[in-house]
Amino acid sequence: MSLNLAYRAPFLNRIGALKKYQRMFDQIELEIDAVIWIALSLALAAVAGAMFYFYLPGFLLIGFGTTIVILDLLLGYPYIKAVQRVDSIEENLPDALKQMSDTLKSGGTIEFALREVAYSEYGPLKKELIEILRKLEEGENFSNALTTLSDNVDSRIINRTVTIIIDSIKAGAGLAEILDEISDDVRETHKIGRERKTRTLLQVIFMTAAGGVVAPMIFGFVGTISNVLINAAASIGKPEEKLAAQKAAETINLGVQFYMVAQVIAASAMMALMREGRLSKTIIYFPIILFIAILSYTASSVLSKALVGGA
Repeated sequence: MSLNLAYRAPFLNRIGALKKYQRMFDQIELEIDAVIWIALSLALAAVAGAMFYFYLPGFLLIGFGTTIVILDLLLGYPYIKAVQRVDSIEENLPDALKQMSDTLKSGGTIEFALREVAYSEYGPLKKELIEILRKLEEGENFSNALTTLSDNVDSRIINRTVTIIIDSIKAGAGLAEILDEISDDVRETHKIGRERKTRTLLQVIFMTAAGGVVAPMIFGFVGTISNVLINAAASIGKPEEKLAAQKAAETINLGVQFYMVAQVIAASAMMALMREGRLSKTIIYFPIILFIAILSYTASSVLSKALVGGA
């Protein structure tokens, strides 16, 4: 996806958070200013939420939830793509280091080994290696050129790898052996991360089913039944009592919907901590689970109203 817009917002992009957000656009080669992307995302989400509420006026918080889901998906797209880029680089790094080590052991120079690896198929890592090679050709030493990798990739594994390689070179250690050992360590670290995600898969499925399907369906039935009981009791009362009963029913529905959204946020945060070890990764799980919850709640409400109305 590429949007070629010449306008930039330099003053706004000096803000720390926006500057970091804009960096994600540059890393994934999405040619649009971060401020423009945020403005477009807000507009599209607001329009979608308004349309949802227009067709289902009784679901105020669900309409708001739809707005949040769409906004989160649009704003989170650069972040998700940047995370995928980092994951790909971390996954390919051990093979690249191993290939460089083998080339050095066979008598090749650092530049030759790097050139050989840079033009192999290592996904996003290929571009970073070509950048290092370009700096070497411009006269930079290997240590300074290698720091561009840690500058361009927001990864603790990459930063530690670069630091170890540079320190080893300064200490006079054999680069081939160091690259070989680091390759094994990085591969093992990445393997541990994959194993953690595999072992927590059942828990994720359970929380998604409970927080995104079962609970919203129950909330939908509870909301419908409470409305029917309140309206039935109010039908034999005075006009002001009917009005009070209607407000009570709306309050109950709003409270149920608010609790459902809060439950989805909690489930998303637990999944992020359990699988990724970082609370910021909640942005990946939240829109998916909230979208499922909205569909389940809406379908349950419509079905229960049809059943009660047909009874």
